[in-house]
Amino acid sequence: MPNLDSAQHFTKVAGFGLAVIDVLMATESIVLEEKNPISRQAIQIGGVIPTALATLTRLGIPTELHTIVGKDTLGDEIATILKHERVALDNVIENPDIETPFACVIVNKYSGARTIFYSTGSFSTLTNTEYAATLRPDSRFLLVDGHNPMLTHAFIEKAHAQNIRVLLDMGNPKPGIEALACESDAIIVPHVYWKTISPDSPEKMIKDYLSKGPTLVVATMEEKGCMVGTGETIFHKPSYKVTAADTNGTGDVFFGAFTYGLIRNWSLEKTAAFSCAAAARSCAIFGKEDKLPHSEAEVNEFIKTHTTTG
Repeated sequence: MPNLDSAQHFTKVAGFGLAVIDVLMATESIVLEEKNPISRQAIQIGGVIPTALATLTRLGIPTELHTIVGKDTLGDEIATILKHERVALDNVIENPDIETPFACVIVNKYSGARTIFYSTGSFSTLTNTEYAATLRPDSRFLLVDGHNPMLTHAFIEKAHAQNIRVLLDMGNPKPGIEALACESDAIIVPHVYWKTISPDSPEKMIKDYLSKGPTLVVATMEEKGCMVGTGETIFHKPSYKVTAADTNGTGDVFFGAFTYGLIRNWSLEKTAAFSCAAAARSCAIFGKEDKLPHSEAEVNEFIKTHTTTG
């Protein structure tokens, strides 16, 4: 674990968002309506919020997940994995009336690119906004994903009432996400999102969002790294050269690593470099058991031994 001072050591990051089980498989190709052999497989946690929180716990930051899963085998598996990762689950709700979401992730064994078949189940339609009252005031950050806009809004309101900073990963375009972006203190805008609204200029997209509410906007750019913007500066940080083995979850690791840099009160330049390194390292590893970093030192060693993409 990193050597944090006492104030940082007891910092807790809470998260509210979709939790799924990934069935991960590597194959040479996908032929529809045929049997497709696979060369590797894994069962793992899925969803940007659970994965980001697990990344943070491995880096030494206490975390707590707020989510709703089914009272079923997949829900039990989520609990087993996250207990192993030491993510607090006291406020996870098991609802017997819903099914736990599930994703089938097919990774190209040659390029690391992934194809995902998934369901969010009933998560996005749940309406019990009183659930946000479970967010305790001892958290410093709240991470959200917007898969349930109504409950996410309630959690953001509760967080701001308790002076908790809200970070939103916008993921893929989805209903209500733009309004949530305006309510958040910081937003991560993946390439898959910003290319739909500003394909030629992530800088223009960053400036636009900064005018709407967030004080920090980060555009992830896949192998090109990221672009970070505030009211004072916008800069690009390159990624690191690796041979991709499994790109699934790379953005989730980036989100957790970026939050870690904010907790450590690092400069945004250092935070961006660390996050790009953690994401690049994860991209070169199959499966989340090993792709999540185990320590700050592990990421720093990766930085020392790898060159940037320019």
